[in-house]
Amino acid sequence: MITDKLTHISFRRFISWVSVGVISAGLLFAFRQQPVGTDQPRVLDNRLELTLFAENPDIVTPIGIAIDSLNRIFVLESHTHLPPKDYPHSRGDLIKVFVDSNNDGRPDKTTVFADGLTEGLNLAFSPEGHLYVVTSRTVWALYDRDGDGVSEERKKVLDLAQPASVYAHAALLGITFSPDGWMYVSRGNTGGQAWKLVGTDGSSVSGYGDGGNIVRARPDGSRLEEVATGFWNPMDLKFDNKGHLLAADNDPDSRGPNRLVHVVPGGDYGYKSLYGGSGIHPYSAWNGELPGTLPYAVGLGEAPSGLQDASLTALPSDYQGQMLSSIWEESRIVRIRLVPNGVSLTGEAESIVEGGPEFRPVAFATDRTGAVYFTDWVLREYPNHGKGRIWKLSAKSGTTTSRPRLPNVATSPTTTDKPLTELYATTNVDSIKTALQSTDPFRQQAATMAFANPALRRELIEATNDASPAVRLGTLIALQRSGHQPVEPIARRLLSDPDSRVRQRTLMWVGQSGMVALKPDLERALTAGPVSPALFDTYLETVAHLTPAFVTAYRNRTELYSKSIKRPLPPQFIENFIRDKTKPADLRALAIRYLKNPVEQGPLLLSLLTTEKATPLRVDIVRALANVPEPTVSNQLLRIATNRAEPGMVRAEALLALARQPTDVSPSVHPLLNDPNPDVQLEAVRYLRTRLSGVDARKAFLPRVASFKTHPDSPVAQQLSLAVASSGGKRPTSLAAWESALATGGKLERGRRVFYSVQAMCSSCHAIEGRGGDLGPDLSNVGRSKSRTQLIQAILRPSQEISPEWQGWYIRLKNGEEHQGRQIDVGGKEIELYTQTAGFITFPMKDIQDYGLIKTSLMPGGLETQLTVEDLRDLLAFLQAKK
Repeated sequence: MITDKLTHISFRRFISWVSVGVISAGLLFAFRQQPVGTDQPRVLDNRLELTLFAENPDIVTPIGIAIDSLNRIFVLESHTHLPPKDYPHSRGDLIKVFVDSNNDGRPDKTTVFADGLTEGLNLAFSPEGHLYVVTSRTVWALYDRDGDGVSEERKKVLDLAQPASVYAHAALLGITFSPDGWMYVSRGNTGGQAWKLVGTDGSSVSGYGDGGNIVRARPDGSRLEEVATGFWNPMDLKFDNKGHLLAADNDPDSRGPNRLVHVVPGGDYGYKSLYGGSGIHPYSAWNGELPGTLPYAVGLGEAPSGLQDASLTALPSDYQGQMLSSIWEESRIVRIRLVPNGVSLTGEAESIVEGGPEFRPVAFATDRTGAVYFTDWVLREYPNHGKGRIWKLSAKSGTTTSRPRLPNVATSPTTTDKPLTELYATTNVDSIKTALQSTDPFRQQAATMAFANPALRRELIEATNDASPAVRLGTLIALQRSGHQPVEPIARRLLSDPDSRVRQRTLMWVGQSGMVALKPDLERALTAGPVSPALFDTYLETVAHLTPAFVTAYRNRTELYSKSIKRPLPPQFIENFIRDKTKPADLRALAIRYLKNPVEQGPLLLSLLTTEKATPLRVDIVRALANVPEPTVSNQLLRIATNRAEPGMVRAEALLALARQPTDVSPSVHPLLNDPNPDVQLEAVRYLRTRLSGVDARKAFLPRVASFKTHPDSPVAQQLSLAVASSGGKRPTSLAAWESALATGGKLERGRRVFYSVQAMCSSCHAIEGRGGDLGPDLSNVGRSKSRTQLIQAILRPSQEISPEWQGWYIRLKNGEEHQGRQIDVGGKEIELYTQTAGFITFPMKDIQDYGLIKTSLMPGGLETQLTVEDLRDLLAFLQAKK
């Protein structure tokens, strides 16, 4: 219903509140400074108007809503969502019917259509006109055969037979009907528990450790089948005017954004509950990062709860072909402008209604005139609280509007849909191979599904030897999904494939399928070609997946929650890998990045530093030692930095690492200002800038500034000038001038050192290839998604565009302190805030004055004042290369 994760509140903690009967009356007391009902939402599109249709006590804690052909408004009124002690209302959920027969904008008749429901979530009318209700464990069809406005019969059409108990917002969630009469239902991830959904004819879908999914069945509950998987908790789903099935999916705790997903048959959208709630794992994806997974269409704000096809409305004509979504946590409604993207969709969200903390929009429905009605939970409290509203959104008189499309009317395939539909059904191998080589992931997906056809088994196996890496990649995914056996000989061969993505996906196949016999062959994936950090990470996870204890526990489902099954690497696996001199130096260098505690491995790292000669390995040793704050480490790093026989790259990295050490070695670094290696000079200036006072810096740097008179724009000269005069040479004064100055140029390796420098502090919040913080987005692939101009704007104007998943929050304490962070977990007695410096910090409610959304980016502005123009060029070159 409202949000899958209680805005990241842990399920265990929330249940513990309920079990002791403590539902704090002061929950979000900071938001109760005004009486409920004074929070009037604002309409941001001046062509629209918002009117209050009904409110408590006539409607309380409303969730799902649906409107029939007679314009009767059916609303699901929740009373079983963790009701507090002595709750004064009904002990079962109700479905109320509101009728406005005189069209005055207020109901003149309210009746109860059905009662006695438990943990109700959503409503929808079938094409035949019967009302269906989704509860956390059941889909019911409700019948009013005599037309008196009261349901006299209900039939269970889908039943969640397992697990025995599950949190309501992680079970059955949304429902919609397709124009051709199928019933589609969304299911949450059940917290990683084993699950089984059963239809009326015995057909079933089940899983353990997978993600949430979308299933479909006939309206009578027969012919149940899975449509797509890989969701966190898809709260709602609707078809748009072109027949695309769209789902609003909430995000895992450390992965974002919440997303609008174009759902296609057989689609895997990347999330698996086996790997925990963070969403960060080598086998998991969120935006199509892994082969075989699909990207989302649009990133949404926190806790999208409802969807509405705007083509069913009589809103202004430019709303046609768009979707509406309620963003529950952010107290707003957005319009989503959708445009074709290959055979799929993309777009952007724009707020059209915004409210304060007592505005919590949930679900939508439209009447036959095209007016939009939506439910409002009012308060942020999750337990039933006795407040509620229903709003009507419509176009103002005189506004040019479109004629609303009738619901459940079939649409002909569009020019972009037809090729996709045909591809799913084809048995033409040449067509399939062509599609597998497309750059469109949805065409690749359809081709993979087509190739999994049992009739093409021989051709599929032959295609694993195809000359095209894209075809080989598609065939191995098709083999895994089809369940063909035996496959171990094919997987063993593909572990040595020259293409790294084929090897990566083969490792995942081996691990997910538990091919223990291939454990001795896993290193083939590391020796057949170049190895990226992502491939190495996948290799390590596959080693862990093939440990006998994990294979047995997972297959036997020995843990109630799949994520509780441990997958440790063999003891000392990383340390032994690093020590093994028979392995290539570049692989050993990658392994160093996976040392869990570099401080404990300080002796090993220092030993390697004195014995290893390969530059890549030495560089990664130095980088790891930056996080080992000991005098012996500082001495070794200084020895390397001042040794001209060492490669310049190693010396520069040693200076960068020294900047993070507590020991001040400024006197020894000062002579490096005259070093012949410009990279060493550059890092020496940066080091001294962090250690010297303003007066000492001028004394140290002024003589060097004078020596660069003939080359004032060189990187070292700019750095010296910035240190002495806070100018860094001639500098742009406007965003346009900066964009022009930074349009080209830069050196990648220097840019990496800027990224990890004390001056830039980028790595405090951002990680690249596993190194850095997680307060901001991971930038390992930022060059793939953003142009150089977009990167410049993001660095220089961080608050100009804030992605929903990185929205900042503040907590203001009564003692005047203010704390800022990225994630907020609101409890009955405390609030947790995820911060840059200390991770999650807990604040007792009694100490909090106020909290809420931060209007600006968590990334501070003014970074350019700490960096030279050349620094920024280098940083951009480094980020652009991350693809």
